[in-house]
Amino acid sequence: MAAFTRLIRHSDDNSRFVFMTRRFLRLLNSRNSIVVWLLAIAAALLFRLDLRADENVAKTELPKLAEMPLPSAEALLRADLDDKEFDWVVLKAGTPEDRRVVVVNPLDSRPDILGKQDEEYKKLEASRPQNAKDREQRLKRLKSLKRLMFTLPGDLTEYAVPVEQVDQILYFEDLMLLVVDQLLEKADYRTSYELLLRVETELPKWEKSVPRFERLLLNEARTRAAAGEIYAALALLDQVWQRNPQSTELPIRLGELVRPMIADAVGKEDYRKARYLIDRVLRLFPQHDVAVAAQTELETLSQSFLDKATASSQQKQHAEAAALARRAEAVWPTKGNGRASFTQLFARHQVLRVGINDPQGAFIHPAPLETAERLDELAQVSLFEPSSADELTYFRSGFFEVWDPTDLGREVVFTLRETKPAWQTQPLLTANQVAEAIGHRIDARSPLYSSRLASFVSEISVRSPTQLRIRFSRVPLSIESLLRFPATETARPGSEPATATQSNTAPRLIATRFGRQPESGNKSSWLRGIPEPDGLDASKYHVAEIQEQKYDDRNLMIQAFIRGDLDYIPRLLPWEIDAFLASDFQVKKYALPMTHVLVFNPRSERITNAQTRRALSFAINREGILRSTVLRDDSMKHGRPTSAAWHLRSYATEPREPAPRFNLRLAYALRFAAEQQLRIAELMKLTDEAREKARVEKINFDSELFRKNTKVDYIKLPRLRFVVEPGEVPKAVAERMVAYWSKIGFEIDVIQGDQPGKPLADTEWDFCYRQVRMEEPLLELWPVLANDATFDMSRLGLYPDWMRQELVGLDYASSFLDAQEKLFTIHRHIAAQAFLIPLWEVDEYAVMRKNVSGVPTELMSVYHNAERWMIKP
Repeated sequence: MAAFTRLIRHSDDNSRFVFMTRRFLRLLNSRNSIVVWLLAIAAALLFRLDLRADENVAKTELPKLAEMPLPSAEALLRADLDDKEFDWVVLKAGTPEDRRVVVVNPLDSRPDILGKQDEEYKKLEASRPQNAKDREQRLKRLKSLKRLMFTLPGDLTEYAVPVEQVDQILYFEDLMLLVVDQLLEKADYRTSYELLLRVETELPKWEKSVPRFERLLLNEARTRAAAGEIYAALALLDQVWQRNPQSTELPIRLGELVRPMIADAVGKEDYRKARYLIDRVLRLFPQHDVAVAAQTELETLSQSFLDKATASSQQKQHAEAAALARRAEAVWPTKGNGRASFTQLFARHQVLRVGINDPQGAFIHPAPLETAERLDELAQVSLFEPSSADELTYFRSGFFEVWDPTDLGREVVFTLRETKPAWQTQPLLTANQVAEAIGHRIDARSPLYSSRLASFVSEISVRSPTQLRIRFSRVPLSIESLLRFPATETARPGSEPATATQSNTAPRLIATRFGRQPESGNKSSWLRGIPEPDGLDASKYHVAEIQEQKYDDRNLMIQAFIRGDLDYIPRLLPWEIDAFLASDFQVKKYALPMTHVLVFNPRSERITNAQTRRALSFAINREGILRSTVLRDDSMKHGRPTSAAWHLRSYATEPREPAPRFNLRLAYALRFAAEQQLRIAELMKLTDEAREKARVEKINFDSELFRKNTKVDYIKLPRLRFVVEPGEVPKAVAERMVAYWSKIGFEIDVIQGDQPGKPLADTEWDFCYRQVRMEEPLLELWPVLANDATFDMSRLGLYPDWMRQELVGLDYASSFLDAQEKLFTIHRHIAAQAFLIPLWEVDEYAVMRKNVSGVPTELMSVYHNAERWMIKP
């Protein structure tokens, strides 16, 4: 039809019809060109008011559909944003090329108004009204359903056109979809997605938009895959499946994408990645040929590894068998009989995989580091070891069955164990071996000589192979702490040393918990000192090997743990604790917190002044640094300021001694006082020299006048050399503390303790930051203050005589209460004179997988009872 022939305007009272002309509808700008749509709605004609409504109208030309350009994507999006959407009503014509278009405001009952009107017409036509009024309303409604009602842009007048003259309606969303088709040809996925998202918002799951969305996702997936963005392409294909699980093209595209990825992963022995890809495909299409073929290949490879593992086990090569079994499980999870075989092989040689992020190696830090203590614990088995702690620390022994004090504690008879459980990693000892080990510690010619132990032990006698008597010159308050050292023996000619660093003449270890193997890259391995015997039930075996994997990036270590590559992270940072506590992993708390302290070099002359040390202490904002840097938690849930070098729950803690407060003014005054003391000393020295010179020259000398006129402002406090323990947190804390000290005038040279090399000599540092976990303050305080384990009195030169006497007096305490009172006194004096600066204590946690069992409820150390841990497959 070449013209719009029946355009009817309805007046408000529906009393008459008027043929009208309409005006230009719209001017639309596109990005590349300006297209003017001239829509002649109707010619302006004057007719009589009583003209019948169905009289023909003079033909007025409307734009042809074939000549109407599609709006640009930008124009459509702008129209949508400005709430100026429109629809195209296409009128019938003799030929498809002659169809005309009327641009109208958005129609109601989207997206198929004609279909809905036709459906309602048929229902209404089949109805049978019961009275005249209903019949009249039915007739009117039937007439209205034969017309399409609409308004024109910029005109609120309502118009109608007979339904039989409407060929189709292109809704605003239809126009968007047509533009999407064009954009997909140009690979403009971003704009296409924006248009489709708008259509999806207005008409969710519309039958016309669903295939376009699928086409968009498939095309973009192909483009992303070609660009190497494989996982982005997989994510897009996942979206296709979510929208249309029955898509016929999706399995083909998915197979094309994952086939080379699976082959590459298998070639690189990255079986986890291969399994992930296979599972991802099978989750969508359980019978996908590519995934099924790859799964069959991996299952075959897994079985071959399992067969090799079984053969190695039959030859008693349990470590190799377990490694092959774990490899078989990594290739593809075993099941059925294969699973039973894997469980047996895995249990026979259990490997604990440990992630380590702490600095490793020999560093210049002058104080012992926790890393060394961790490794010593793996290598050595002491005669007595801590088992638990609260106010006191409790000990156990793997060598002694009974140790009975007699003669009011001056004599102890030790009865050694004659049998041991299969899990125990150390051998049984004889009384002679224990006596020899103690002899190494009390012989001044031995490199293991301990002057403290020698001062206690007066006599050792062996009563039988399983019984030993020790006579003490004075009663030790803690026999277990005193004998907390590993058993050693004199190396025999031709024997191998216990470690690579020992000579053939030095005493060597008798009992080792785990023996260190040669390192491979960032991985170190420790094998059980005495392997568990064959023939036990699989559930009776324990950890046979510990593998420590070093990570430079902590985030990578945590990712490896979450993926299952690690079983144990021995130390969580404070801000990681709550996240793991809320997870499904097994979190263990250490029985004793870690205490952070500043320790002074007892042989440095730069910090002998008490006011200098006190100024350093008062200038530290303990709570502020603890909250923001150490814990990163305002509530300080896992830490607290402390007043002692040992944990606050210890029997040695003086309850009335508060943590040092933060007071910059007081700190500045103390620093000034310390500097003035140096100047006074210099002035007195100059005065003495001037007096002597005047005496020689035989002239009068006025001391007061000389001191008044002599300036000693050139005397300043010396620069202090501050060594920081290796680690992320100590470095950050040191930076904060140095900033506070600088405010009050201290000049500090920071020395990072993680530099490789030998520990700094006493002449190269003044004080250091270190972390300690003091289990028995009675015996461990001296080594911390003196920064030495030899108990050499000359190393206490920093302290006044009365303080040295108090430290020595700890070994001569007559009872527990006496020792506690002495420790209370020392606690108060340390706080008053700042012989040591306590900072805070931090609760420490470790995390392990759920399949690790046999671990104590609270850990005393990193590998507490590690020989009794078990790992289930």
